[in-house]
Order: sequence, then structure tokens, then C-alpha cells
Amino acid sequence: MPQLEKFGNSAQTAHDLLIIGGGINGCGIARDAAGRGLSVVLCEKGDLAGATSSASTKLFHGGLRYLEYFEFRLVREALMERETLLRAMPHISWPMRFVLPYHKDMRFESDTPTSKLLGLVMPWMKGRRPAWLIRLGLFLYDHLGGRKILPGTTTLSLAATPEGAPLQDRFARAYEYSDCWVEDSRLVVLNARDAQARGASILTRTEVVSARAEDGIWQVTVKTEDETKTIAAKMLVNAAGPWVGDVIHGKLRLNSREAVRLVRGSHIVTRKLYDHDKCYFFQGTDGRIIFAIPYEQDFTLIGTTDAEHDDPARMPRCTDEERDYLCSFASQYFKRSVSVQDVVWSYSGVRPLYDDGASSATAATRDYTL
Repeated sequence: MPQLEKFGNSAQTAHDLLIIGGGINGCGIARDAAGRGLSVVLCEKGDLAGATSSASTKLFHGGLRYLEYFEFRLVREALMERETLLRAMPHISWPMRFVLPYHKDMRFESDTPTSKLLGLVMPWMKGRRPAWLIRLGLFLYDHLGGRKILPGTTTLSLAATPEGAPLQDRFARAYEYSDCWVEDSRLVVLNARDAQARGASILTRTEVVSARAEDGIWQVTVKTEDETKTIAAKMLVNAAGPWVGDVIHGKLRLNSREAVRLVRGSHIVTRKLYDHDKCYFFQGTDGRIIFAIPYEQDFTLIGTTDAEHDDPARMPRCTDEERDYLCSFASQYFKRSVSVQDVVWSYSGVRPLYDDGASSATAATRDYTL
């Protein structure tokens, strides 16, 4: 949730823009601003992509499930950006086909706008997702963003096919659609390198200690291992990820009624569960979804969860409960149960979401708020 603060005119010695945070938001903003001719400095207290931006599900996509929340603009913009990224960075991203197995007991999360609407007009469905509604959602997903590169949705038989082989026999058909894999931390670093090539100063191991406005200019105190100094800037962008709230209140000392909701997403990596190169999109009886993705040739990546995370200073980790939840969820689909003994690694990241008062972490908006 990047925050923008602007103060008047500036002295010639001030940078146009100082960005706090070296994740994908901060580095992407630095690249864009430097490309527009602004003088830019970015300060990151640790290393680039050191937190949330290297703990993703390694996908960039339009957010198929957000259609259930009627977030059409969000999905459309994400789908358009998906095509842009795929063209710009084919060396670190590539298309992937996603297999969505269907069965009649698939359910909505109970508080989505779609589930409430369907409950009114088709109460006999009792929260289940009809096949026609899933196909309608995939049709919208194919067409909202002006797709040009990726192939569209097809219907797939799971009988005697590689896609159906690892799944339980109760799954007879699936829908197959397109999204993309990305090497997330490299995406951040390449944005930073390009921003630097366009004139931006990228300062890692440089923590913003405080900032105050004097005569329309931000005076930003930063601390490195060797020294403490002040940098002047006309504008600040707070792209500090999970620490965005701490920066607003603790570093900038601004009064803001806006709040940040921290949501932890955990993943497990297991030994390879199947032999083809496609991803699975699984929908649970609780209405949530997870992915099972081919990972580093010999493994399968499964995630993610949505759990409240109360303190950005507390290192996120995949809890035993989250690990067991993901194993149990995947076992509802795969013929061979996924057990704790199959897990070779786990990791977790914290999403900084705008606190819109949603009843659950899953329902909290993923849209940007300035």
C-alpha cells in the first residue's frame, strides 16, 4: 500500500522523490519515476526483495478468484499488466497452464458477493458452485484484459490423461486456463538495476530513521552501518511493505486514520507429486483456493494460506497448523495423500493489505489504495 506525501516547492539540491522500501512496489516505482526524468533515491533497510517480494507463490496473474468479489477493474488491470510483464521479461517469466478440476461439491466462501447473490436466486445450490458459473468466470478472465499472447480456456477430460493421472478418480473433467510463473526476487532486482541505469540511487542496508518537513522539503534521516546522514526530497513514497504503518506513525509521525491489515501467506514445498509441467488450481470445501505448482524440477510448491499476522517485527513462518492445512487440502485432490513427511521446506510472507474492514483475511481487498 504505497503512500504518497507531497510538500510544496523545493530547493535545487533536493531529490524529486525518495522511496522507502526495496520490494517490488518500491523498485517498480523507482524505475518508472527515473524513466520519467525524476531524480530518485530509494532506501531499503535490508536487502532488495528481502521480505514479502521473495516469499510469493511465484506467479503473476489477474486474480481469478477476485471476480467473486466483483473486483472487475482490479482483475482487468492485473491481466493487462500480465501481458506487459510477459513481453518485457521473458527470461524470468513464462506462460503456465492451470488445471482447475471440477466436481459438483465445490463451494463458495460464504461471504463473497457472488455467493450471496447466488443464494438469493438459486437457494437450492446451498453454496455450491455450478459449472456454468465457473465457466462464465473463466470467460471473463480470458477477455477482460485484452489477452493477446496466452491461449484461452479449454475443457479437459481427466480420464487417461497426464493431467488426470495424479488426481482422485472422482474428478472426471477440468477447465484449463493460462497464467504465468515469475522468478519473484529477480523481478525486483531487475527493476532496481534498470532504475539505477536511468539515474536512480538504490541504497540497500540504509534504514530511514525519521523524516520531517521543513519549508516544503522532506528532510529524511537515514542510517547505514557506518554513518547517519540526511537526504532532502520533495516527495516521499512509503512502499515499506508490512512496515508501511510503522513508517507512517513512527518515522513520519503523521496522523492517519487509515490502517494496514497484515495477512500471512504460507507455502510448503514437497517432493515431486506429478510428472507434467502444469499447475493445479484446487478449490476447497471451505471456499478457499490453493495452487500446486511444479517447482525447481524435482519438487511441488503448494500454497497459500490467509492468516492474520499481528506484528511486522515478528518473522513470518509457516506454522504447523498451516502446514497441516495445506497437506490436508491437497490430499482432497491427489490420489496419494500429502503428508508432513513429504514436506522438504516451507516459507511464509506477509501481505500488507489496506484494512477495509472485511470479515476475513481472505476477503480483504487486494487493490491499491493511496
